[in-house]
Amino acid sequence: MHESLSRRLAELEGAESALVLASGRAAVACTALALLRPGDHLLAGSSLRASTRAFFAQELPALGVDVSWIDARDTRGWRRSVTRRTRALYLESPVLETGRLVDLTPARTLAQELGIALIVDATAASPVNFTPLAHGADVVLHDATYLLEPHGEAEAGVVAGTEGVVEEVRLKMDAWGAVPHPLVSRQLERGLATLEVRVQRQNTTARQIAEWASGHHEVAEVQWAGLPTHPDHACLGEWFAGPGSLVLLRLHDAHDVARVAAHATALFAGHHGGRHVATRVGATADARWLRLETGLESADTIIGGLVSALTTTSLSR
Repeated sequence: MHESLSRRLAELEGAESALVLASGRAAVACTALALLRPGDHLLAGSSLRASTRAFFAQELPALGVDVSWIDARDTRGWRRSVTRRTRALYLESPVLETGRLVDLTPARTLAQELGIALIVDATAASPVNFTPLAHGADVVLHDATYLLEPHGEAEAGVVAGTEGVVEEVRLKMDAWGAVPHPLVSRQLERGLATLEVRVQRQNTTARQIAEWASGHHEVAEVQWAGLPTHPDHACLGEWFAGPGSLVLLRLHDAHDVARVAAHATALFAGHHGGRHVATRVGATADARWLRLETGLESADTIIGGLVSALTTTSLSR
């Protein structure tokens, strides 16, 4: 079953080969270890998952690999920051925390010109919404527990790319003990069977939530990649097949964000399902925005929960 799963994942990504590892963190670590050697330099976008940033900042330097950070949306930043020792470029798109999208053109052009690897973490999109390899990336990564396997029953990561690169990652996976649990293949196979319908449902629901929130008196600003007002909306049509499930809401009263998030979380906690079956609500890292990951509930159910949270918070002021 593991071989059939790898083939299925490779087909979804348009890759020669794919590999399942023990976790999303293992996918990041083993890919970096496969492509980088002591004395090499990694140039990475600064907006990354906390676990990825920590590995790059703490573990890679200890192994003799230098790491530099840039704003991945700075079109000239990649070329300014590359060095003679740079062996890979790394970015996350969409950014898991904020939903920001990245134009791959500058990094892709530079990587192809210099003959170095462009690695893209596309966890927040899934292959349904975004296939980086089709746009010139060399390696694509996923934390499978986010969308590929939505029930929270299997922790796994995925690496897809050329057969040569994936084989190098496989060797690191074996050497570092990052082999997935034997039951992961079955659980991932089950998750992939419903992936397209789940992601498309979330795209649609997120649109309904964003349009509703845009007219709500308590909401000062809405960010969802499908709205023309989103700062990266121009990237959507060129790179992405769907806008994704992440909606950000900036409330008029910034002090309400934590209270609304807590109330909404309590309401949605009763919905059965895993990470991306039930809707998740929280504050962004800077605590200024309400961060909503739409699940598989109906839009009316989610809107009702948000209305209740906003109303309760307003009355308690």
